[in-house]
Amino acid sequence: MLKNRKQQTSRFIELDIFRGVAIISMIFLHLLWDLDYFGFVPLNETIYQFNKIIPTMFFLLVGICLAISVAKNHKSSERTLVNHLLVRGLWILGLGIIITIVTLIVMPDRPIFFGVLHCIGLSIILSIPFLRFKAYNALIAPLILLLGIIVGLYHIDNPTIVHLVVGLHPAEISHYTIDYFPLLPWFGVSLFGIALGNWLYKDGKRQFSFPDLSQYKPVSLVSWFGKHSLLIYLLHQPVIAGILGLYLIL
Repeated sequence: MLKNRKQQTSRFIELDIFRGVAIISMIFLHLLWDLDYFGFVPLNETIYQFNKIIPTMFFLLVGICLAISVAKNHKSSERTLVNHLLVRGLWILGLGIIITIVTLIVMPDRPIFFGVLHCIGLSIILSIPFLRFKAYNALIAPLILLLGIIVGLYHIDNPTIVHLVVGLHPAEISHYTIDYFPLLPWFGVSLFGIALGNWLYKDGKRQFSFPDLSQYKPVSLVSWFGKHSLLIYLLHQPVIAGILGLYLIL
């Protein structure tokens, strides 16, 4: 019991809230997409444009949480920390591969080859040598972002998975896959998150004042979504698609 309480109080609620807002917004936008896909309501393109903001929130959080994790585990050996990050990255990458297999079966016309989970998992692994640069990653991140913009200007037909990973893809990539996040430029967003994490949570401690909002139920609900964002991400689309598909059948 004491251990669980310590784990809960060691979390930064503002990050759970930020993550919760992102996952709830993503569910809403995915619901709009699904309603259009199943022929219920045409997609509102104006509202759906916010879909470009949500991934940025997630990738920033990846970097921020990596910085905090390293700071809080500074007494651990470097090998232990590296192994932890490798396992974490491979776990998320593996979940992404499972999604690839599922979408190849249920949506063979637009499967997910390198989506958000693939990119986050690989970004965690690639971040290992960059974590030592701490806030200086703010100087590296723009270079990655710029490189991503440049790579995105070039389109190739019949790309391999390596091409897709780095950001080389056919024109109108959305016609071939429903979820695509190449390392360039998204790894750069994670690096900027690492810099932010070292600024805002130096030595694993909050560097700014923040009120205790846990007493407010709406905030606690949003925070709960943030704490369980990975599980919710994995389940929300099958649930939404299942309900809409069942409605069409009945």
